[in-house]
Amino acid sequence: MRNTDLHTHTYYSDGQLSPKQLVRLSKKRGIKNLALTDHNTIKGVQEAIKEGKKIGVNVIPAVEIQYKGGEILAYFINLKNKPLNNALKKIRKETESSVKKFCQDLKKIGYKISFKEIWNKYPNARGNINGFYPLYILFKKGYAKSTWLLGQQLEEKNLPKRKRKKLTAIQVIKLIKKAGGVPVMAHPWFGDTKNNFKKLKSYAKAGLRGIEINNGDRTPLRDKKTRERIKRVAKRYKLIITEGSDYHGPELVKHMPGNHELGKNNCDEKVVEQLRKLSNN
Repeated sequence: MRNTDLHTHTYYSDGQLSPKQLVRLSKKRGIKNLALTDHNTIKGVQEAIKEGKKIGVNVIPAVEIQYKGGEILAYFINLKNKPLNNALKKIRKETESSVKKFCQDLKKIGYKISFKEIWNKYPNARGNINGFYPLYILFKKGYAKSTWLLGQQLEEKNLPKRKRKKLTAIQVIKLIKKAGGVPVMAHPWFGDTKNNFKKLKSYAKAGLRGIEINNGDRTPLRDKKTRERIKRVAKRYKLIITEGSDYHGPELVKHMPGNHELGKNNCDEKVVEQLRKLSNN
């Protein structure tokens, strides 16, 4: 049955709901298996698992980890794995530092934004504030019709490049494997698309076990040709094909490209078993 959502977020990264609220909404939407994949943090996973046990939703311990060129979803991870937790902590710290500088650069060219404003407005995300937050606040202030369009608008402003060290895809894959988890490439059409596909062979050799074919994105981000390409490479490298909503909350659904509504991009529950069998936890 298509009752599984393998890509969701809470207010511990850049979502809007608490883990408990997310699980309860999943129950209402008929979702049996739910992966909480917050960006670079597992802070809300135990809360979600606890609520899931109460109301009958199977919550998969997971996280979405940033690498240089994109993101990788990690399923069935050991939440107590020290190397994983240390790496996530470092990513969060460097990301937040980069956002502070980004806000300063935006202010210099006339945008009404400050890191303190984000810090005060989103207390649950403190310590894990990523680049989406300034875009969302500026969108709400009317600077553009969507965060996507605002991002494109800012690319033309020639803002200083925010250089920071990022893990490579292979480093992230190995990190996940050592934590007993299953690495799956998230939305390969987003980020460094060319290399995401070009380097799949080496990623698969390093331990990549799956690839996301749908997260709710639509044209211009993901189209029919992209789906067919993913099917081909998945077959070639024996990758599990996953799907999820990339749900961030009721307000964000309204302006994100495509349809990221919870429960609208489910995959079959057999995918959960495929992933579970590959885990060491």
